[in-house]
Amino acid sequence: MTSAVDTASPGYITTLELTVAFTDLEDFTTCTEAEGDDAASRLLIRHHDESLPIVRGRGGRVLKRLGDGLLLTFPDAKAAVLACLELAAAAPLPLRAGIHCGTVRVTRDDVFGRVVNLAARVTASADRGDLVITEHVRAAVGDLGGVTFDGPYTRRFKGIEDKIRVYLTTPAGEATASRSHRRQA
Repeated sequence: MTSAVDTASPGYITTLELTVAFTDLEDFTTCTEAEGDDAASRLLIRHHDESLPIVRGRGGRVLKRLGDGLLLTFPDAKAAVLACLELAAAAPLPLRAGIHCGTVRVTRDDVFGRVVNLAARVTASADRGDLVITEHVRAAVGDLGGVTFDGPYTRRFKGIEDKIRVYLTTPAGEATASRSHRRQA
């Protein structure tokens, strides 16, 4: 890992090896329409409150709240996978997530670069309730007890030149949420 971010300098940018995850609550708009803004707000606040200890407990950081989604960073790919599986189990609605790892550019309150872009694209390709990880994450994780990896599947993503190999990740013994992950994105 490279140096830590100098929080005293707001414009300071450094590079770090991190695992980046995005999450998204499925059907939040439908929930808002059916239950109203007050109920949806309470659901979202509860989800955010319950997510923070899960992420921190795995050594991660909730970097941003993105509507009904989260941008998370972790120093370790295993921690990211386990945290996202826990988040999905605790979520009030089906949660989809995507994870990629590598070198990112970091400021005090943001991350950016190819790794972040690819993590976002991988998340967008996830179907309802899916956790999709890149081949880089799969290699970094190795054997992970209690977790099943289905794949690899090759996908293409808008703005990404190379074909990307991904895996659908589930707790061991749990049926795959969907089979459309075999499609090309």
